[in-house]
Amino acid sequence: MLKRSSAIPAATTQRRPTSADVARLAGVSRTQVSYVLNNTGTAHVSADKRRRIFEAAKELRYVPHQSAQALRRGFSNEFCMFFPAPYTPRINEILGTIHEKGLTQDCVATQYSFNSYRDPARMLEAFNMLIARRPRGLFCSLMDISEREISLARDKGIRHILVLDVEQHSEYATLYIPAEPAGYIAAKHLLERGHRRLGLIHPSDPVQARAFNLRLAGMRRAMDSYRGVSLQILDWPAENIRPTLEYAEHFVRSLPQGRKRPTGIYTYSDDYAYPLMARLREHGIKVPQDIALIGTDDLPHSALFQPSLSSIQLDVMPLGERALALINSLISGEEPEARFTLPPEPVLMARESTFNTSFMNART
Repeated sequence: MLKRSSAIPAATTQRRPTSADVARLAGVSRTQVSYVLNNTGTAHVSADKRRRIFEAAKELRYVPHQSAQALRRGFSNEFCMFFPAPYTPRINEILGTIHEKGLTQDCVATQYSFNSYRDPARMLEAFNMLIARRPRGLFCSLMDISEREISLARDKGIRHILVLDVEQHSEYATLYIPAEPAGYIAAKHLLERGHRRLGLIHPSDPVQARAFNLRLAGMRRAMDSYRGVSLQILDWPAENIRPTLEYAEHFVRSLPQGRKRPTGIYTYSDDYAYPLMARLREHGIKVPQDIALIGTDDLPHSALFQPSLSSIQLDVMPLGERALALINSLISGEEPEARFTLPPEPVLMARESTFNTSFMNART
């Protein structure tokens, strides 16, 4: 515990404490207080002095003035996250992990939302408001915004940028979503289960265009080793950006009949599989006896469905954990642990929706 110095004026208890008060109580210079509390030039301050400064700031309940800090440094202590609302389950998991575990060096994670489908101009307006905050960094998705916005952020001085994308980028840090490998794993699993008429759901969401094409390429790569295999692109109703039971009904009614209908469908993601399974059941189409289904993301409810849904976990490591490590690396300037820089490893979670023994026996 620090001993209170007589040099601290009594009025300190009635007014907001300043960095000068912290310096007097800790027995250091104001410059050293600034170095430590603003997290700049800390190499010039010994560990003992840093400890005393933190103790003095805590005892005095000193809170640095955020606006003044931002003006002095040229940026705020925010790391902004910019994603369209409503959030997908995957984005919810990533952002939830970042908020729950927090960022390094007292950096604050803040969220900005937009709806790019109805009014792109409003998206740009929200993005400009974010930039005006002069944040320390930015986390966004290149499936939702373009590289033009990234260039705009860089022009405004934002250097720490992490992008979520289905392709790797050399010019900025990337939280990589392995879409092509996911398509390969899905098709390979269905083919190994004996299916030769495959289907792939094509989302109506324009944001998913690149991810869809990569999943499709992965499926075709898996099919190259097999003969007599067909693949149908199954369009989800155009009016339905987020899958619902109503449009799953339209989708089921539009499925080909008889031997033209796929026996194994890659539903693109788990959230398309959920309403589809319910509507297939109502139409007397059994999963997996009539149609096998496999999704992506391995959402928590996938194992609870009846039948349980086979899915592809996009990485053996939770994506939120990987995102947090990459952001903290950008903030600190230190290299992340090797395990965070290795490519994601998609994992097949095989469950009841693709395991039909009678179908396998019929094929063999």
